[in-house]
Amino acid sequence: MPSEIQLTESERKLILALHKKNKSHREIATKINRSKTVVTKKKHSPALTTAHKDLRLSWAKDHMIWNNEWHKVVWSDEKKFNLDGPDGFSYYWHDLRKEEEIFSTRPLGGGSVMIWASFGWGGKSSICFVDGRMNAKGYQEVLKKHLIDIGSCMGGSDWIFQQDNAPIHRAKVNLAWFKSKKINVLPWPSLSPDLNPIENLWGILARKVYAGGKQFRTKEQLKTTIIKSWEEISIEQLRALVESMPERIFEVIKLNGAKTKY
Repeated sequence: MPSEIQLTESERKLILALHKKNKSHREIATKINRSKTVVTKKKHSPALTTAHKDLRLSWAKDHMIWNNEWHKVVWSDEKKFNLDGPDGFSYYWHDLRKEEEIFSTRPLGGGSVMIWASFGWGGKSSICFVDGRMNAKGYQEVLKKHLIDIGSCMGGSDWIFQQDNAPIHRAKVNLAWFKSKKINVLPWPSLSPDLNPIENLWGILARKVYAGGKQFRTKEQLKTTIIKSWEEISIEQLRALVESMPERIFEVIKLNGAKTKY
């Protein structure tokens, strides 16, 4: 494991000030003239094999002429939120724990909540908090309560549902359920979070939830903030993410299926 890069006292204070202004991590890194990895820890993801790249490239070519068709897609995913800060930012959060007026020590240690949500051109679902480890049947119950009645509001009358290839998503019981409900599911290439704009939506949500370096003592406090922050996300932000799809497709084709910047 690489050693953690230490920040000076003035750099820590400047990061805090910029973070309170909801500046992005890229903007903060540029301002303090440091690598972005000083304030964020790059997430590790499985390497793409040649087969993965070929499938991504084939998928991109199959959808390269899509334009308004993306308005029909309802994007979905699960996301974990921690009491003591977002995943993937350990350099930033570790260093700023020295600021005692901002960060406190919780004797019981960390904790987290898992959420499921979806969005499309027409809007977004409510937040669903997932208790415990979700199985295939539990996932289906989430879709019944938080998707089936509003899918058409997000993607129109002929909406298309997007999900990744997690085992509970692809379970036979759920594929049969989609078929019985006449829900069109978008084929999805494995290991392709960069093609799912909801990943960027999670980033927007996380910046709101943890604005100012905020931490939480209880899960209920965190849940309340997640709901409030989710409600603040505008339809314009959602549509900007949907409109990024043609560019994502172009990037995948240009890179022959390799990972993109998204």
